[in-house]
Amino acid sequence: MQATYTEPRAVFELLPASDGWEEVVLHNFTCHGGDGCDPYAGTILDAVGNLYGTTEHGGTSRLCGGGCGTAYEVEPTSASWEEDILHDFGTGDDDMAFPGVGALAADSLGNLYGTAGGGESRAGVVFRLTRGPDGIWKTTIQYAFRGGTDGSGPGAGVVIDKAGNLYGTTIAGGNPQCGCGVVYKLSRGAKGKWTYTVLHTFVGSDGAQPDANLILDSKGNLYGTTITGGAGGYGVAFELTP
Repeated sequence: MQATYTEPRAVFELLPASDGWEEVVLHNFTCHGGDGCDPYAGTILDAVGNLYGTTEHGGTSRLCGGGCGTAYEVEPTSASWEEDILHDFGTGDDDMAFPGVGALAADSLGNLYGTAGGGESRAGVVFRLTRGPDGIWKTTIQYAFRGGTDGSGPGAGVVIDKAGNLYGTTIAGGNPQCGCGVVYKLSRGAKGKWTYTVLHTFVGSDGAQPDANLILDSKGNLYGTTITGGAGGYGVAFELTP
């Protein structure tokens, strides 16, 4: 018998209770009326307890079937929790669509970074969300993937080092014979300029199709996984050292 779910799309909290853990639903996504749908990525937490995340579908754009996705904030109020849509994807000719399954990342200034398809390049983009003095969030494309050896399809999100540099993966592109994906770095430069560098190109025997967020340690080493490739073809866990 197929299970029936009454709350299939939600942001939730687990609280310790005397007999285990208690779930509290903070927001139910409605998938209509401009709300998001399919929140595959997890959330991140800021210093004052606000949660930030993305949905792959939903929002107000009619350019994509079921909406092109949203970036949202869920913040505590005196009574409960309140959702605020920070960005509707797919609202312009050069806008992004379908944010990736990886969680957002926040820098020391509170800017949010993530990945999505579409944008200036069909190969996907890295984007930044910045809160203005008026509380309105501005979206900027930090990098538009070009496909080919550059990489394409950034399904995972990015991680940030202490200097504000970004690291991530693409699930495709890279080696012309394989198209197995790459590990990349976006270096923060002067006057808002960013430099894109491919750190590693997968060739299949060392893994293929990385599609999960990287982990960055204090020494700058990167750790991740691939869906396929490797000796048995079932994926690998890898480390990249500077």
